[in-house]
Amino acid sequence: MFKYGSVYKQLRKDQEITQTEACKGICSISKLSRWENNQVEVEFSTAIALLRRINITLDEFTHYAAMKTEFTLPDDIITAIKDNDTKVLEKFVHEQLNHYHATKNILELKNIILVCNQLFLMTCKNYLTPADINRIGSYLLHNTVWSKYNILLFANSPFLLNSKIGYQIALRIIHNFHPTESLNENTTIFIGGLSDTVIALVFKKKLDYAQKILNELKKIELPFYLMFFSLTLTLLQKIIDYCHTLDAQPVLAMIDTIVQLNCMEVAQKWLEIFKDVQQIWPEKEN
Repeated sequence: MFKYGSVYKQLRKDQEITQTEACKGICSISKLSRWENNQVEVEFSTAIALLRRINITLDEFTHYAAMKTEFTLPDDIITAIKDNDTKVLEKFVHEQLNHYHATKNILELKNIILVCNQLFLMTCKNYLTPADINRIGSYLLHNTVWSKYNILLFANSPFLLNSKIGYQIALRIIHNFHPTESLNENTTIFIGGLSDTVIALVFKKKLDYAQKILNELKKIELPFYLMFFSLTLTLLQKIIDYCHTLDAQPVLAMIDTIVQLNCMEVAQKWLEIFKDVQQIWPEKEN
């Protein structure tokens, strides 16, 4: 993680902070110097303290350093997800969580969150501890740079987060994220994660939160190549309406429209989601 001492060095110099000022009470000047020259790594706690000393947050440093933050999983775990093999996934999560609890390195949560989210959808069980959930929520709620890592972390956690925290983070992202400016490839992740947040809130019967996020999403001017998401937003609205009226026909008609567009895989996904919603709000009897 912190093999990026040279980036730290430049940020420190940009603020005219000396090595002595940066490391006083944290580590030796020689250790800082060797890290800044990419000769050694420093402990995660030391790196966080050094970042605070130069007024840089962890997520800002991640952004500046352009660290590799893709969600890369071992092949056997990817296969286990496809095969719904909960035993393999549970073993992976337990091993990874034990390591994370020892290091407390927030960046190690990326693959854990992805698999925990998949397990939740399979088993309706959250494998994260309340402390884990609170830390993720606090980290996302207070970060200042929506780097790709942070967007991915959020996109894979809406079903795991506390409803209120998830709602607050979603609004913060919407109000501080401009999809047409610089993220391009990440815009799909951004919209997808927020759409999943709406679904998660529907499942948790937090319709007011779900509606408010959806209203904000409707205000975003999407690039032309992402106009299909407007159908997603329309479908989300119809699902929320169903929860109030218990009239399934508008939702089913919308899914049929997606079928007519020859988007069979998408239609099947939404039909499965709607069936889950109907388990919470049964269809009105005729």
